[in-house]
Amino acid sequence: MTARREIRNFSKIGDATGIPNLIEIQVGSYERFLQEFVAMKERTPTGLEGLLREVFPIQSYDENITLEYLDYSLGKPRYTPDECRQLRLTYGMPLRVRLRLNRKDKDEVFEDRVYLGELPIMIGGGEFIING
Repeated sequence: MTARREIRNFSKIGDATGIPNLIEIQVGSYERFLQEFVAMKERTPTGLEGLLREVFPIQSYDENITLEYLDYSLGKPRYTPDECRQLRLTYGMPLRVRLRLNRKDKDEVFEDRVYLGELPIMIGGGEFIING
């Protein structure tokens, strides 16, 4: 008489963990970098805001002239993503920085918005359109 052997089936293993949304990590990081939808006065010193605060103020060698960073704004894109693909352009938005120039020797203060360039915009699945 032979003993019956127990048969174990390992071919059907339950789903231990779900597949994480890997794109969410990139999208969240990009949103924290820009802080686009955060009011200017409520932005934390991280990402682009932190970078600009780290670079400024800039002083002349004799400390008579100081260039101070106040805030930044992001404009609307000039072209749609499809137009950028057709024209082989980067899909981006203009970055403008508000700066203040202090001249201590003449007691003058100038304040102006300065265009720094285009920032690429993240589309759909964490992608950018660079040069079409």
